[in-house]
Amino acid sequence: MPDPDRLPDLRHAMRRIADAVEALPAAHRDLAGNALLNITAETLIDEVGAGQAAQLLRRLAALVEHGLQPPASGAINLSRCDA
Repeated sequence: MPDPDRLPDLRHAMRRIADAVEALPAAHRDLAGNALLNITAETLIDEVGAGQAAQLLRRLAALVEHGLQPPASGAINLSRCDA
């Protein structure tokens, strides 16, 4: 899990994003996931660099491939996962 002090903020941000997606016109909701992924990837690369971002995304991909879905109410600590 991320820093326990930041988890409530993460949950709040995720809830606000989910609410914003629900408020989109129905014709645009199916684009929200891709848009969020693009924004996330760009932000991640800007913050940690391309190499570290690729490593984190590979870890996430490995977890998803094994059936783990990131929860909407929490977080997966990718720093402790082996890809």
